[in-house]
Amino acid sequence: MPLEFEMDDAVGADYGRIVLLSDLLILLGITSPTSLETSVVRSSLTLAEGSVISFLRYDPVQSVRTEYYPNQSFQGSVVDGVWEANSTQAYFRRINSGASDELQIQGIPIREFDVEGENAIDLRIDYDGKAGTRSGSFGTDTIKAVGVDFFPNYDFVDSSGYKVCRDGIIRSYGLWPQEPGSVKIGYLAGYTAAELAGSDSVIDASPIREAVIDEATRRVHKTYSRMKKARVGFIGGPFSSERLGDYSYSIEANSLEKYLSSSSNLLAETMELLGPFVNWGVSLSS
Repeated sequence: MPLEFEMDDAVGADYGRIVLLSDLLILLGITSPTSLETSVVRSSLTLAEGSVISFLRYDPVQSVRTEYYPNQSFQGSVVDGVWEANSTQAYFRRINSGASDELQIQGIPIREFDVEGENAIDLRIDYDGKAGTRSGSFGTDTIKAVGVDFFPNYDFVDSSGYKVCRDGIIRSYGLWPQEPGSVKIGYLAGYTAAELAGSDSVIDASPIREAVIDEATRRVHKTYSRMKKARVGFIGGPFSSERLGDYSYSIEANSLEKYLSSSSNLLAETMELLGPFVNWGVSLSS
């Protein structure tokens, strides 16, 4: 069944995380978008944001995240081991060649405090935590204290005067566990709307937003170019029906998808824009 698009349909929900759909439409000079224009721009924006996030290796929009580490098994010869205990159990912790005092976190930059001035990091170690799947895992007795058990590699201060860890590395006073899913961390990371817009007085993350706009615009123009070329001669374009009067038309769903599914690869200039914001620790370790 073809999808029906009426020329006077409303824009609908304001999609987009890094760039709002309504903002992108205005930047494209589309002030009264049709349903087709809205669909093309929205899908182009989704593809652009997905490509940018994939290249960065994290979602740059500030949010609270919960993750479990390590996320891989370390294979190597056991060279030593230590006994550690919590309030109920004791564990023999193996230490091998993969052990490290550095933990690379997915989201960056890590924030010291949230907007209310509360500690934004909750880190717990449970050697039998099984990534939170075991009932009762990661209880209050597994909480570790920042500055006592671990510390983020703070290297910057934001406009609120709070510390920022830009490389996403958290160091332990000792070695991190090697059992997959034995470390649980809840933390605040990413850039604020002001930082992404370039209006913050200290942190300028606007190149990320600019990259999304450039990539989305490129996809919109490429889509319309393909749609026009496909209607030349005897080559079937995306339009499946058309009528005058109130002027409405339908478009085949698979055709629209085909024209929107341009390559997810980013342009060289886009990658150059994003370079300073990539989580290289995660990128190089994956």
